[in-house]
Amino acid sequence: MSYNPKSHTIAAYAHHMGDPASKKVFPGMGSGLPNPYSADFDRAEDSISSSYLDYQSAENHRVKYGKLASNPAVLLTRRIAGLLMAMTALAGVVAPNHPLTRPTLMILVWVPMLLISIMPALIAAERAMTALVLRSSLWKEEVIVKGVRRDMMAEPGMDRIKAGLNDVRLHNAIASILAVTSLFLLILAAGLEPNGLAYNLILLITLTTSLALSYHAIFTSDEIRKLGDELPYLVLHSPTHHPMKLDTILGDLVYAHLDPDHSLLWNLWEDKLSHSILPGVDKRQARERILYLMHLNSRGNLSDEETLGELKEFIKPMSIQTLLLDEDEQFNWVRLQRLIAHARAWQVEVFDLLDRLQNDLLSGSAAITKDEWRMDLALASQCDNQTGHLFIALNNQTEADRHLTVEVIVPGGMPESQVHRFELSSCPGPDQAVKITDKLVEDALDWMPKYLEKGVILWIGVAWESSVRGRRNVQVILRDDDDTIIGSRIIRTKVLTGDSNLSRQRLKRMLKARAKGEKPLPTLEISTNDE
Repeated sequence: MSYNPKSHTIAAYAHHMGDPASKKVFPGMGSGLPNPYSADFDRAEDSISSSYLDYQSAENHRVKYGKLASNPAVLLTRRIAGLLMAMTALAGVVAPNHPLTRPTLMILVWVPMLLISIMPALIAAERAMTALVLRSSLWKEEVIVKGVRRDMMAEPGMDRIKAGLNDVRLHNAIASILAVTSLFLLILAAGLEPNGLAYNLILLITLTTSLALSYHAIFTSDEIRKLGDELPYLVLHSPTHHPMKLDTILGDLVYAHLDPDHSLLWNLWEDKLSHSILPGVDKRQARERILYLMHLNSRGNLSDEETLGELKEFIKPMSIQTLLLDEDEQFNWVRLQRLIAHARAWQVEVFDLLDRLQNDLLSGSAAITKDEWRMDLALASQCDNQTGHLFIALNNQTEADRHLTVEVIVPGGMPESQVHRFELSSCPGPDQAVKITDKLVEDALDWMPKYLEKGVILWIGVAWESSVRGRRNVQVILRDDDDTIIGSRIIRTKVLTGDSNLSRQRLKRMLKARAKGEKPLPTLEISTNDE
């Protein structure tokens, strides 16, 4: 046992003082001189542990009050509280002796309603900012991931996340000021002589502030819905950087839409995956296959049991439990489904490409069974702010790797022409249609990861000049090494000058994705005999 001089000294001193026969008088004893040491000096409190406990407390409050604030009933109360107060002010003018204008009723009716509608969001936003600051400091102290030190706030995109939280705090402050002002004026008016000039003027101001409170609640309700998220920065994050070429389509797409805080955790999860797959299985294909299976399971194309059976074909059975079915795992079964759905909320068109690829495999389309090359395009039907994202899916179905050139022509665009050159790996397709699942031969669940890992999706940003609007064409030309045209496709879109309603539609899809991630994990039996 290690020797602690300090504890030995304290014990000896306590023993000495406890012996009446050995009590002595020392200079300064009993003179009332202050003790230079704090009462907590001997506790040696660990500041890092204290910060971590504070962070956990802030996270619990953030989630608890955030879920309450985003509850539909609370959001409805937040919207109608101002309207009802405005109606009360109007009633005070029309019927000065109306009972709702009495101060006692003001307190009994409006104070609870305003507290219920505003306080949860106020607490959630403040605790979210506290949690953000503490988590940033814990990253610097290597607490979040042992041995990994990073400055989270210096990561690209974190400034916008912090600004988003500050916007919510500002909305809460404005709502609180409007609510307190309206309530105070109503109570003040109740103490004045009805029908007087001051009485009517105060009620007029109350009517204005109450309607402002109601309109403010309506226009900021989308921001309140973002609170209480178990992945706090995902919905607040707006991806600004992305690769031009998605080598592993689902994996790269999910990673491109992760917030900075979870991007490193994703890399650690991939390392964990590499130790969980069976010998001989390619790591990247395993990741694509997991994501594709989670996508199909989320859509209802595969049951939980069928999905588990497919996972056992390339993952060690007992590793599935720790990798996908652990509540504490950052990227478990339902969290992966949420991340896929979140990426889809941003880029619906990519998943249209995946659906068409799957349909071609299941139907035995000539584009799969006969053609040497497969090219598919996707572009949103509407491009807001005169910008858009063009996705080009390419597969080389010959027997050898080939170099290709893709030219994108955008009339009236900035620029009007883009040329991209790259190498495409060989991936010969099946000779006939395949089934979605088949235990005897390769099925769609085998072919899709191959196509996703061997193929390429080009993610190209397109933009138009300020004078361009309305229906526009975008042409894509595919050439080989000899500059021979292999294929050419044209896709149409509608160019919009403003944001339209696309941002709100995207938020709705992100909130639906969030609901997927908050579902309970499936209950599945994994036999040890499968090892």
